[in-house]
Amino acid sequence: MPIEAMVAEGDQVAVYFIFEGKHTGIPFFGIPATEKNVRFSLMMLLRIIDGKIIEKRSHVDVHNILRQLGVNS
Repeated sequence: MPIEAMVAEGDQVAVYFIFEGKHTGIPFFGIPATEKNVRFSLMMLLRIIDGKIIEKRSHVDVHNILRQLGVNS
């Protein structure tokens, strides 16, 4: 998952990824594996102290993923 953009200020780092993969394995929101390809963006805000991530907030467009899996949300 390559990093598309990253910005840091103070003890916080914002990272933007584009994830591409296949829905296999464990269920996603109760949906059994579909073997469908998915592509979605992921944004993370990390707080780092003494070189360690102590807090992580993330945002992903779940409705977009569900649409790609064929679920009408």
